[in-house]
Amino acid sequence: MMRILSVLLLIAGLLAAGIGGAALLEEFAPKEMVVESGLPAPEADAAAEPVAEAPVEIAAPEPAAEAAPEAIGVPESGMRIAPPENADAEIASTESAPLTEEEMTFNFQTEMEPGLAGPVAAPEVSEAVAAEPPPQPSLADRLKTVPVAHETPRTAEYKRAFDVTLAIDATGDTTAADALPGRGTIEEGEAKVSDKVEVRLSGANFNIVAASPAVQAISPMSENTWRWSVTALSAGEHDLVFEVFAMDSDTAMPLRTFRDTVTVKVSGLNRAIAFADQANPLFVLLGGLGSALAGLFGAIKFFGKR
Repeated sequence: MMRILSVLLLIAGLLAAGIGGAALLEEFAPKEMVVESGLPAPEADAAAEPVAEAPVEIAAPEPAAEAAPEAIGVPESGMRIAPPENADAEIASTESAPLTEEEMTFNFQTEMEPGLAGPVAAPEVSEAVAAEPPPQPSLADRLKTVPVAHETPRTAEYKRAFDVTLAIDATGDTTAADALPGRGTIEEGEAKVSDKVEVRLSGANFNIVAASPAVQAISPMSENTWRWSVTALSAGEHDLVFEVFAMDSDTAMPLRTFRDTVTVKVSGLNRAIAFADQANPLFVLLGGLGSALAGLFGAIKFFGKR
């Protein structure tokens, strides 16, 4: 029973609220809203005849363009705008008619704004030109002048080895003699050298054995030295020749040549050694045997007399 009474009271409250809201709307609502909604104005004179309003015709707007309110003329409150005659037909014909190539080109150019065309493509650079390395300087352009000094003995003995030394100083010093032993004849000069140098020593009457690498990288921190062990093969004055080469990959370019003369002396013992080396071994053997037999016979005679 209580539930039924509650439902009835709720329904009565909703009806009372609806009636009161309708009364307030009729009393306080503006006239324009009433006219636009199509309801009769409560304060309008019943005797007054309604004024017929002529429909206002406007041109249909062009596609893809918004019509400005000033252009179409905004009607006053309460006025109804009648659509133009054949508006639907004109719109349909506009949508269905295909655009010509000139119109499409004009529309595309018109829609593009300055500055929005995109970045300008950079000119293409050939891969062969881009990958080409810069030209390398030639070997002659990489040469630099440095001091050179070499040392040979004043005299040499037959069949006795002696030392020969050559030094190159690329440290910025003005002389390379301080890198030599200083016990023989020292000759100084200059030579253009590259980053890698080869020094060769030769002589027709000498046996030459290298005591250091023939090819060396020029050091900016210390002197580079080349050493050889040389043995004279004959007496007299003989030449030793130093040849300096610049190395570029496997190519050797001559840079400078130095020549020294060495006097080879032969003593009494060296003369015997030289004679034995130069004589025929068979004759040396027979001579030795003859000398031994002669000595033996002399000893027998000496001791036989006693």
